[in-house]
Amino acid sequence: MPPRFLKESLKGFEPYVPGQQPPDGEDWIKLNTNESPYPPSPKVLAALKEAIGDSLRLYPAPMSDPAAEALAVAHGVDPRWVRLGNGEDELIAMCFRAFAGAGDRVAFTWPTYPLLEPLCGIHEAVPSPHPLGKGWSLPASFAADPAPLKFLVNPNSPTGTWYRREEVEAVVAGAQGVIVLDEAYVDFAPESRLDLLAGHETLLILRTMSKSYALAGMRIGFAFGHPDLLAALDTVKDSYNLDRLSIVAAKAAAEDRPHRDRLVSRVVADREWFAGELQALDFLVSPTSANFVFTRPPDGVPAAEVMDGLRQRRILVRHFSKPPLDGWLRITIGTREQLAKVLRGIAEVLQG
Repeated sequence: MPPRFLKESLKGFEPYVPGQQPPDGEDWIKLNTNESPYPPSPKVLAALKEAIGDSLRLYPAPMSDPAAEALAVAHGVDPRWVRLGNGEDELIAMCFRAFAGAGDRVAFTWPTYPLLEPLCGIHEAVPSPHPLGKGWSLPASFAADPAPLKFLVNPNSPTGTWYRREEVEAVVAGAQGVIVLDEAYVDFAPESRLDLLAGHETLLILRTMSKSYALAGMRIGFAFGHPDLLAALDTVKDSYNLDRLSIVAAKAAAEDRPHRDRLVSRVVADREWFAGELQALDFLVSPTSANFVFTRPPDGVPAAEVMDGLRQRRILVRHFSKPPLDGWLRITIGTREQLAKVLRGIAEVLQG
């Protein structure tokens, strides 16, 4: 469409660009989008096979009730405190639609999930980024920002930083509007902040089944929050935002907690091993509580050069081109075999 037809807030707009997604079946080691290296629960696959039938001619449950109830049981909350979305991205967009009008400020730390700033443009909100401090620490200005909508990603992406309870609670307590705590990677971290929900009616916690449940292809996100807050999301959601198969998959995945726990345990163990191997190659590794490492090559070795060298070996990792991320790489934790190939490829790039 010619730019002259775009609304004013999108003039000069830079959309969010997902990591490269090669066609299925091509021989790539894909460590650029934080997907699971392991398959989903066999119970999920069995439930999906059983669900494929005549019922697909019917609309799904508008509120995804079977999945919401299973998630409520799995996390020890009332089903009224749970909502689902077509991936966590839809839930984030719903927060913009429900809580931030045109011209309203939306606060977030920076660097963080790069979808937030483009969403400000789409919804004509005013971005209010707060640069992270040394060691990717939270700036005091963030908690003090009076924006009606604020986002805190914990563990943060792309840095992997996990913020302690007292740090998160200070941000939540200081919020004058809705505070969204994005816990997409929290299953790989020491603990969640679901314990803050009961005392904070304007707190919304977002999760995803793309990482620890190995269901990135199903696009399932879920939210925890006070029913009054979730009712605001209901007013702006699509009529049937999850299809029948996604609801079935979400329910089965939530009910198979042991599978999720085994997957997380393997990823965390390999994350610690891989971080140590990178450090042995003189890479700087930021402390991480996610399913990836955020790392900087040795002095004099550009991150883009390492990324290109790995790509030549059919290994995809993520490199962000803008400061303060331009010297860093984000590498998803794959299988131990995949990570060993990454290390060999890095060693060859350094030698070359």
